[in-house]
Amino acid sequence: MEQRRTGTQDTARGNGRPERAGAGTGPILRPCPRGGSRIPLSARDHVRERFLQLAQRRRIPAAAAEEGLRLAGVLPDARAWRGFLERLCAYGGALACAAAVIFFVAFNWQAWPPIAKFALLQAVLVAAAGLAWRLGTARAGGRVALLFAMIACGALLAYVGQRYQSGADNYQLFLAWAVLIFPWVAASRSAAAWVLLLVLANLAAQLYAGRFSPFLVDALAGDGGPHATLFWLDLAAAALAERLSARLAEGGAGRLLPRLAGTLLLAIVVVGLAGAILDGGRNAGAGYWVTRAAMLLALAGGFLFYRRRRDLLMLTLCCMAAIVVATAVLLRLLSEGNGGELGVLVIGVFLVLASAGAAVWLRRLQARWGAE
Repeated sequence: MEQRRTGTQDTARGNGRPERAGAGTGPILRPCPRGGSRIPLSARDHVRERFLQLAQRRRIPAAAAEEGLRLAGVLPDARAWRGFLERLCAYGGALACAAAVIFFVAFNWQAWPPIAKFALLQAVLVAAAGLAWRLGTARAGGRVALLFAMIACGALLAYVGQRYQSGADNYQLFLAWAVLIFPWVAASRSAAAWVLLLVLANLAAQLYAGRFSPFLVDALAGDGGPHATLFWLDLAAAALAERLSARLAEGGAGRLLPRLAGTLLLAIVVVGLAGAILDGGRNAGAGYWVTRAAMLLALAGGFLFYRRRRDLLMLTLCCMAAIVVATAVLLRLLSEGNGGELGVLVIGVFLVLASAGAAVWLRRLQARWGAE
């Protein structure tokens, strides 16, 4: 208790939120001199579970547990909420302004000559890039301005293609857009910019394969070529996102980039494996089965990696993916045996039991992490 009071007094004298001390110091909290939490996302979950367990066992009062969570940066205070709303409004405003420029050009398509529309789009692009250079990517305003410039670059490329009708394929627009903004994305250290690049790369890959689908279902139907393109792309993106997450500004915005990349990868794995199981891979070559084997390894590796990373959200998605794949296997077996109505009942019971088992396992895993 003396240690906890000392940490609280130091926080009152310090400037900002507390920072967890180094190894071997236990629950002592030190003030973070620059404000903002330095505790990683997974560590925040551990701190929260520890305080909740202490409160449930009545080792500390509930009010003290809440104050400890607030000091540790797990519960957001007024300053944290203000920062979140500022970033939300800034990025939302950038997207709204970019859409306004595009709609303005479209509205004046017949009234303005081509040179005027070119001048407007180029002026917007140069102004946004200049503002980002002036503010710098260390500031949130600079990152928002650079994101606006990236979107304006895509609008300019789209207008060039529409005006001159060069005959280029659709995927080339998104590919050129992604290639041109890549230096800005690397310099921005912004999770939103990397998310834009990931979306553009996936759109280019799907359009190149000739099977565009917003939900990745139609894009994964057919032979092994498109499957491999999307799978290997998002596998590399997920690995890169995990390495970049800690280096991004604002702590990677709650692991937005790696979780989005991992979710896309799991979607491709689920549809690819389920399709191979139900379809049987008729007339499929060696590349088809190599890709499916890699998908299965990626799913198993996801369980191991996210458990070690202590990312409960991604572990939950991995469990859902495994349940879907297992259901596809069971459905294939029952369809070959002509199960009929009994087969439907068996599948329903399996889904209930598998979902309940996954939920129990995840809860126990969360409790174990909190106790450590």
